[in-house]
Amino acid sequence: MNTDQRDRNPFVYLSVVTIVSVFLIVLNILLGMRIPFRVEFLIGFVAALLVFVVWHAVLTKGWKRSLLMFGLSFVMAFTAEALGVNFGLIFGRYHYTSALGIQLFGVPFLAALAWEPIIYAAFCITDVLSPSLDNRSVSWLKRLPSFVWMAVIGALATTAWDMMIDPIAVSQGWWVWHDGGAYVPYLQNGVPIQNFLGWMGVAFAINLVYRAIASTVPQPRQSLNLSIYGPLTLYAALFLTSFGVSISILQRPDVALVGMLAMGPFLTIALTNVNLVQRGLATLLGSGWAQQVEKADS
Repeated sequence: MNTDQRDRNPFVYLSVVTIVSVFLIVLNILLGMRIPFRVEFLIGFVAALLVFVVWHAVLTKGWKRSLLMFGLSFVMAFTAEALGVNFGLIFGRYHYTSALGIQLFGVPFLAALAWEPIIYAAFCITDVLSPSLDNRSVSWLKRLPSFVWMAVIGALATTAWDMMIDPIAVSQGWWVWHDGGAYVPYLQNGVPIQNFLGWMGVAFAINLVYRAIASTVPQPRQSLNLSIYGPLTLYAALFLTSFGVSISILQRPDVALVGMLAMGPFLTIALTNVNLVQRGLATLLGSGWAQQVEKADS
């Protein structure tokens, strides 16, 4: 198998997962909501995305760095969830029901694992939005401000997804907010604003850890499929499925609209950048893009 084909395979796989997921949502709408939204669908979707995430990370960062990234992010996400469930810290006062399966300290393993695809998607799409920020020709210390700013972008891109997924989860009884909240108060008394601030904080910390580890890769493996099309499709898959479920299962177009306005700008800017690259105008986006495309084509 040649290098181009090996780099293309994860993108093709993820494209199929996305198409199947969207097809099931559309089919459910056409059938009049006869397919119930069960936790098994969530498990299957998260598992399918995790396959791509691990596959992509290993190809671009190697086994050791990938294991370190995902190990640390799982521990950080699980710890944040445990502090929230047991002490009301970070996200607010809430608890998980038994719907999401096996728990430790009140936190389902599935809930902690579900952080991985969206965090990794946000981390990768940040490079599609502004690769010129990560200048490998300067010292690590001088790159630190850009790491922080890219982590901020990643945190916002991550939290944008939760604007849809949290209302979906509370409506399905996956977790319960003890005191409700100001966001979507008509759904199980709503979601507290603190939850989204907590998401931004945890996502920022994990994105920063990802950025620091990824920066140690001597010669990052780059191709258009790995650097651009795969990450963009991963973020789009998370958007399309959450958007579709908000409309079809939750039947709240207002939540879908909020999600579109929150995640849409990241996708729009990324797609604009990709369009310029495909038209041979990568230099208009800055030296970072021009260098990335040159390496990807070499």
